[in-house]
Amino acid sequence: MDISIIIPSFNALGKLERCLTSLRNQTIDSSRYEVIFVDDCSNDGTFDYLRQQAAYESNWRVVQLPQNSGSPSKPRNVGTAEASGEFVFFLDCDDEIFADTLEVHYAHAKKTNACIVRGYLITDDGQHHQEMNRLSDWRSNAQKKEKIETIVSRQSTTVPSLIKRALLIENKVEWPEDIRVGEDSIFLVSLLCHCTTIEYLDHPTFIYNKRSSFRASSTQEYGQRELSNHLYVWRRLISQLQALDIDYVTLRLRIGLQTSINSLIHHGKNDINYQGFLKFAGFISEFWPKISKHEFSPKVSAILQTLLSNDFRAFQEACKPRLLIAGHDLKFIQPYVDTLSAKYCIKVDEWTGHDMHDEHKSQELIEWADYIWCEWLLGNAVWYSKRKKPHQKLVVRMHRFELGRDFGEKVNVDNIDAFVAVSVLFFERLLERFPNLKREKVRLIHNVVDAKNYQLSESSERMFNIAMIGIVPSRKGFLDALKLMKILRVEDRRYQLKIFGKSPNDIPWLSKHDDEMAYYSDCFSFINDNGLDDSIEYLGHVDIKQALANHNIGYVLSLSHDDRDFPGPESFHLAITDGIAAGADSLIKYWSGAEYIHEKNRIFDSVEHIGNYIINTRNQKESEVALKQSQKFIKRYDERVFVNAFNELFSN
Repeated sequence: MDISIIIPSFNALGKLERCLTSLRNQTIDSSRYEVIFVDDCSNDGTFDYLRQQAAYESNWRVVQLPQNSGSPSKPRNVGTAEASGEFVFFLDCDDEIFADTLEVHYAHAKKTNACIVRGYLITDDGQHHQEMNRLSDWRSNAQKKEKIETIVSRQSTTVPSLIKRALLIENKVEWPEDIRVGEDSIFLVSLLCHCTTIEYLDHPTFIYNKRSSFRASSTQEYGQRELSNHLYVWRRLISQLQALDIDYVTLRLRIGLQTSINSLIHHGKNDINYQGFLKFAGFISEFWPKISKHEFSPKVSAILQTLLSNDFRAFQEACKPRLLIAGHDLKFIQPYVDTLSAKYCIKVDEWTGHDMHDEHKSQELIEWADYIWCEWLLGNAVWYSKRKKPHQKLVVRMHRFELGRDFGEKVNVDNIDAFVAVSVLFFERLLERFPNLKREKVRLIHNVVDAKNYQLSESSERMFNIAMIGIVPSRKGFLDALKLMKILRVEDRRYQLKIFGKSPNDIPWLSKHDDEMAYYSDCFSFINDNGLDDSIEYLGHVDIKQALANHNIGYVLSLSHDDRDFPGPESFHLAITDGIAAGADSLIKYWSGAEYIHEKNRIFDSVEHIGNYIINTRNQKESEVALKQSQKFIKRYDERVFVNAFNELFSN
């Protein structure tokens, strides 16, 4: 066997196809190479799927470790032990090897008697292919020291290379299994140090997959363990290369430091303790005379200064990503700024209208930000999407209102990393309304229900108190609530309807809409005609977290019209979860999309069915059982779920 390709895998289902296709397209005869997949105890079906695929290929086989190792190092070492090829080639399971790589590189290795043959790679971010690691001035007759310096200083440590297996076995060159990051650097440098003949071939070896995923990989997370690993790796490489009179600090450390600190900023786990900080600070101080000669980005330079001055608090703050929240009416995001500030350094650009703002202030803030969160798909999203810089990430959250406006047609879609919809239906309606948006950029993150801060009512009177949280505009269905009261009052005169929020008379713009005015005129006529005046109480704008309990509310209604035009029905309707959090039974007259957000047994097809439900469930014990079930259900919308989704969105 000439070559053994060794491919570690872990929970890679859905990411394997490009790799498998590239393996099947090799120009070298299948009798000359083998493919060894080493699965690290996947729990998503990867192992079984690879076995199915290997059954069709005579030169493929799959082995599985007895227990998960947590990194690709052990699988690669096991693969080396299993291999029978003269050369080995390590490949990741989501990357693609070029069709002629094995044939071309093997021929060059035999021609030059090389211990290792390296080429260059192509990165694929889903939009562009870019060459990396290409060495235009490689000198095959150069001394070993010069070759190692060239590779270390001008190529990444990404390992896919053709490597003589005997060299690994005889010199016990293995992948370090006790570290999580930097293992490829140690392996490559150890390998190069033992090589007698090092060769580079100006040939694209493989395609490195940098495509965004819906969720950040666990290997992207960076914290105390990863930093400790890097400090260990850097010291080991400094020592190892010093024996060859090669200065690693001057050649390569700048890239390592920049990568490590950027990982702390953008993928940090916020778990660096004081002792870990002191070790990092000590390393920087020790090598500062050489480190100081390098150029770093302004933010990395600022963090290095906190390390030099041993200022742990300043280091913690400097390592936070800079998050800019921009938009008009920030009621949906403002309550969670304090929680988000534990991970982000936050500034706010509050607009004075849908398309009005202090442009000078916005320009200053965009220069400052790493991440930008545009609340609402309005003028703010248009402005920022046209000015966002390549290193920044921009996310836009859409609710309902925006589907009745045209701002989504004006954004620079290519500059927006993700659009967020708050419900399943509005995920689809967003794409329907704005076909210029790309489906792969849309994410679903529900609104937040802060259930823990609601006051609960346990009064027996609450079974006769019904609430609407907002009756303006007409689509909220106030007339249906009045019809419900008519049904209930026939059964028992104790039923009361309590209205929270503004009345039609409090809304100046309402008087300019004849259809709206006509609707509320019908409502007030209905009240008079059916003698409901004494059953309705207008309570105005209140703190709903306290008011529902203070007024002993037993039921909260969602009677919104099921409007199929744009902007459409409710996108989420927090009134429902407000009621549940305060101990009330929330009841919905069906509107499209409600079934994907709320409990199906709380959704009714008519006012009459809601009335029957209320009349037949006055038993307080039955109501308490239903309430407990509902309160358990809405935990899927709590703050922790939102914050985790928020963090993942910017970490992908």
